[in-house]
Amino acid sequence: MGGQAYYVDHLVDHEVMQENNFLIYEFFRTWHLDTEGKDIFVHGGVPFGFAFRLDIWTDFVFYLQSKICLETLRNLKFESLVVGTQLGIVESILSDMGVPFRPVQQNNSPGLADYYFPAIRWMDERIRIKTFKHWARDLATAVQSALMSWFDGICRSHGEKPAVFIQEYYPTRKLVERLQQESKIRTVLVHFSWAPGWLKYLTEHVIPVWGSADQFQGKADSLMGEFFTRRSARLVLIDGVDVTENIYQVIERRVSSQMPETLHVFDCVLRYLDKNPLSLVVLIANIGRVATLVDCVSKERGVPSYLIVNGMLCSAFLDEGKYATVINAYSESMKDHYFRRMDNVVCLGDPRMDVYAQDALPRAINRANPTVTIAASGHNNTDMNSYLAVEFEFMFDVLQALRIAKDQGMSMRVVIKVRANGYREQYERFSREYFPGLVDDIVDKVPIKDILERTDFFISIYSQTLFEASCMGIPCLYYKKDDEIMDPPFDGRSELVTVDSVGDLVKALSDFQSRDKRFDAFLDKSVMEKYIGPLDGKNLERNRAFIYNLLAQNQRCKEQ
Repeated sequence: MGGQAYYVDHLVDHEVMQENNFLIYEFFRTWHLDTEGKDIFVHGGVPFGFAFRLDIWTDFVFYLQSKICLETLRNLKFESLVVGTQLGIVESILSDMGVPFRPVQQNNSPGLADYYFPAIRWMDERIRIKTFKHWARDLATAVQSALMSWFDGICRSHGEKPAVFIQEYYPTRKLVERLQQESKIRTVLVHFSWAPGWLKYLTEHVIPVWGSADQFQGKADSLMGEFFTRRSARLVLIDGVDVTENIYQVIERRVSSQMPETLHVFDCVLRYLDKNPLSLVVLIANIGRVATLVDCVSKERGVPSYLIVNGMLCSAFLDEGKYATVINAYSESMKDHYFRRMDNVVCLGDPRMDVYAQDALPRAINRANPTVTIAASGHNNTDMNSYLAVEFEFMFDVLQALRIAKDQGMSMRVVIKVRANGYREQYERFSREYFPGLVDDIVDKVPIKDILERTDFFISIYSQTLFEASCMGIPCLYYKKDDEIMDPPFDGRSELVTVDSVGDLVKALSDFQSRDKRFDAFLDKSVMEKYIGPLDGKNLERNRAFIYNLLAQNQRCKEQ
């Protein structure tokens, strides 16, 4: 039996898909607006359609990517089309297209292992399924918040500190810790902070989410009815296919299922902010249900926001991280390319990079018997040029190159670092099946800095971890198995060593052992600063000072 095999979500030329990326994201920005450009979803006088981004993002991109790819079947001649998937999305699209197919009955026997990222399952596990642990946390938060509100009411007679909401994640973790230590402001969080110890449960201010979503079902139905009659955006793809009704059906299914819970959370946010007004909102992204709802309220009430981007943003069609009063883009390169020199963008560096600026002895690299760490690839659910199997295509190529290098006499220790949106058990099974005995260790929950401290050569996809490795003096390489079109330094024309074939990767490993100069440029501090921002150890201080400056400006505006 001959023939060729392709991934059903990877059938279209990447340049064509990139054009469609720009089109679909224009729709993504406007899907919840009416003909006058007003948000259809309003609660308590506050528009909040923007807050559904995370809920619909994966469904939105995956459906359109599948639709665009399946449209190519119209140009093929075939005797029969046999289809068997788990989600049923492909079958649904083919039915809408009027393309006949023969379904395959699912077999309950285990069969052969398959390797791809289960995107819908992952989203369900991370943001949609509420476990007993979540219920217990919400109850504890509600009780603690009530006590803190009572205590704050007593203390207000002695002077009120400005309240600052902070979306805590890697870029803001140290910032939260520092601001809480200084105690000049009242920090407000979504959940209790990452700080160790029990004292935080007695001192931190957390927005309580409690009660039942059932009471909002009537309002949810009413809003969905308005959405059905007032929606106005249209989406026509590059090939002229109008997918407006199809994609609205996808959005409606997800939004209608999440609407009661979103209204429930929004009502809790509104009640909290009515009693505890904010002076500033600090974000790391324009996603996250509670954080985005807080931002919606703050925008409506004229409260300024400051966004510290979460890692490298390098896709020209995206608008993630572009909605705030002021945005810290880390570097001039990201300001030039991703933000297109927006007037409200500053370059104050990434606070988490301060740890790599500390004085240290030059790194001793073991080239005779190196530890080669592979940072696993991952599906990008925001880009239609990504595909569900990309992380295992990437890993297969890299491990194949390492096996060839070992067969040629290179001694090494191989470590795989699984990404946060990956499943370790898949990599354990994958390496046993295709590369038995090659991989020495597979880790997932170990901090990247701890792993890099034991690394001599680092291989990754486009990722900020490449900069973290370079800061530690580790030669590194971007292996490009993806078809995504990226800004520098991931465009294939920068100082970052980039290869896209097994043969070139084997050559790069040989060059690493022979101390080839090709890796030196990306180890240069001035080169890295061009892309990641300052590496002087003062990023936390710059961002802290900027927050206090924004608060002072806001206070002066109120007094005028």
